Formats: sequence, C-alpha cells, structure tokens
Amino acid sequence: GRHAITEFLTLTDRIKEIILARRPTFELRIAAIDEGMTSLREAGMEKVFRGETTLKEVNRVTPSE
Repeated sequence: GRHAITEFLTLTDRIKEIILARRPTFELRIAAIDEGMTSLREAGMEKVFRGETTLKEVNRVTPSE
C-alpha cells in the first residue's frame, strides 16, 4: 500500500521573522530544524524503522540532506 510522509513546519516567532525578512532558504531550514521540524527524509526513516517501507523507497522519493 501507500504511505504518506510529511514535513510539518510550525510558524514560531523566529520562523516568521526569517520569512518576513526574506532570509536565505538555508537559514530558514536551519531554524526550522532547531525549532523541531522533522524532514521528509526523517519521517521516511521512521517508517523504515517500523517496517512500513524500505530504505530504497525512502531514498527514491526524498532528497538527500
């Protein structure tokens, strides 16, 4: 079957400031991870560990970090 993997970003004050200041994407990503965001790859790896999918499939559908 199919399984969804999601990347969820909570709009904290810090994240909002970075977006409004139009800071570079890499700064936003660093801040998002610091604020607890789980990347698509991390979400996919959780499914691998639970036996819901394979590492090959996660590598196929997610960008390398």
